[in-house]
Amino acid sequence: MTSIMDESEWSSRYRESNTKWDLGRSPGELLEFMRMQPAERTVLIPGCGRGYEISDLRRLGHSVCAVDFSEEAIRAAKSVIGDFADEIICGDFFGCDLPLGSFDICYERTFLCALPEELRERYGERIASLLKDGGVLAGVFHYGQPEDSDPPYPMTDDDRAHLLEGHFSLIADDPYESGLPVYSDHVERWQVWGKK
Repeated sequence: MTSIMDESEWSSRYRESNTKWDLGRSPGELLEFMRMQPAERTVLIPGCGRGYEISDLRRLGHSVCAVDFSEEAIRAAKSVIGDFADEIICGDFFGCDLPLGSFDICYERTFLCALPEELRERYGERIASLLKDGGVLAGVFHYGQPEDSDPPYPMTDDDRAHLLEGHFSLIADDPYESGLPVYSDHVERWQVWGKK
């Protein structure tokens, strides 16, 4: 597993269209989950990439704060979601100034599995600090045995206990299959975690 997050590497992936993790749309599970939420939830999306979810969640009446540290990713988002991309914060999710305790929901799909080990260690604490009391972390989580030096990095059950269970309690756990080859060796789960 790599030791640092390299913005230039991620930007080059977007420039070269080397984005094999890109689903090309919002997952149906996310949209179904959000349709069941009360109106005007505040949603945080770390590592939003092309940002399909931003426009879909805004159309459902929710407020969205999205972050990505690659300027190329944000340019790519502009071509997909238009002016909604102007609202993406360009910065390091772990260092940018986000209001603590302000979000109802944090949406996860490809952010955690892209993090190097020392940032994964901070993931659960950072997300929990940004969620309101009663907030949830919801999305797609990838499980398996890490076998490659490049992302995506799946979680083991021990990782889950260490990274998430100290800050969250598992509320829902359902099968999910993206059909993307990059995740073919992983077990993908749609999960909802409640902040403790």
